[in-house]
Amino acid sequence: MFDIICCEADPKKFGFAKFFSNLKIENAENLQEAAKFRNRKVLISLRDYSYDEGAVKLIAEKKNACFFIDLSRLIRSRGIPRAILMSKLRNFLRCCNRHGAYYAFASFAKTESEIRTASELCHIAMLFDITRGQAEFALKMIIHYQ
Repeated sequence: MFDIICCEADPKKFGFAKFFSNLKIENAENLQEAAKFRNRKVLISLRDYSYDEGAVKLIAEKKNACFFIDLSRLIRSRGIPRAILMSKLRNFLRCCNRHGAYYAFASFAKTESEIRTASELCHIAMLFDITRGQAEFALKMIIHYQ
């Protein structure tokens, strides 16, 4: 499994095969803007995980682009904003699974103490109503987009 972090650390210590720090990630405001990247092999980071089944289906048809879910936004938030983000992510991932869209998870830890182990990231991802196998697959997807 793989993770993206913003500091130096030993990946074997945390149960990962490799850490990445310099990947090209395209940022998009919403799914309509993300649809522009559907023909490119790229990680797409969304600012808002609003429910738009048509755009997810359009991106999933090409099997090139991969949605990138930054778990640090969830981990660092508290209270009502965290609950809203979890709800949006759960609905978004259900839509991705329904249409076969690819997605990947990463922690974006800024210090070594913020790095979560591979099993912790899987358990956090399982909060979004996906199976352990889907969570592990999402942690392995990063290598295909380096």
